[in-house]
Amino acid sequence: MFISGQLLTKARQRNHLRDKTSRMNKQRTFQVKMAIGAIAACAVGLGCQYWDLEISQSVQKIKIPGDFRKAIGLTEAFGHSSGGIVIFSTLLWIDIKNRLQLWRAVLFTLICGLAANAAKLFVPRVRPHSLDQAEYEIASGWQTWGVPWTGSWFEEQFRSFPSGHSATAVALAIGLTHVYPRGKWIFATIAAFACFQRLESSAHFLSDIMGGVVITMMLSIWYWKRLSRSKDDNDCEYDELIQKPTKLTTE
Repeated sequence: MFISGQLLTKARQRNHLRDKTSRMNKQRTFQVKMAIGAIAACAVGLGCQYWDLEISQSVQKIKIPGDFRKAIGLTEAFGHSSGGIVIFSTLLWIDIKNRLQLWRAVLFTLICGLAANAAKLFVPRVRPHSLDQAEYEIASGWQTWGVPWTGSWFEEQFRSFPSGHSATAVALAIGLTHVYPRGKWIFATIAAFACFQRLESSAHFLSDIMGGVVITMMLSIWYWKRLSRSKDDNDCEYDELIQKPTKLTTE
């Protein structure tokens, strides 16, 4: 006896459409959040330009308990390439099921880190810990900037903007959240402390950190949207397959 597979095909279509709609809604929500975050970070970065020096000096005066200061210092690894290598290598080894998604997160983190470090070539800026106010007679954060396209990328003291650590930390948090959504607040918290560590250690000004955050959030909109389009193309092929009703046979 032949049993028509039309009911089975319709059920598959409904489930597939529901999953596709849910994924598209999540992607739109993510893009809106990233756009709002990028705009907010850009506004903060531009707004604090004049007070960058004061903010940096004020943070240095904060008396942070020893163990807590050490903990903040350890979060630097979350924004460093070596830390990312250790984290992703471990996850790729133990989580076989999510390896494809992890590789996508690896590529995203790598792109953001490279983009932030490449941006340092455009405009040199003196790092807070390399700044001698008595020598330079600097009165505001605007005077810490150099002439575009001058200086060497290898001169560490002039590569303050943007913060590569901050860009990498935020990218790592976003990438891991796409793989492990339940851990989003943990990843976001660690990334936030990693960004604060750059300010606390006088490695960057607040506007440098915001610059790194903006780069990552803008790239996240482009990167994950392209992945979503790739999935949509695969969905189109799958839609064509499930349009054909199947027949089940029983003996």
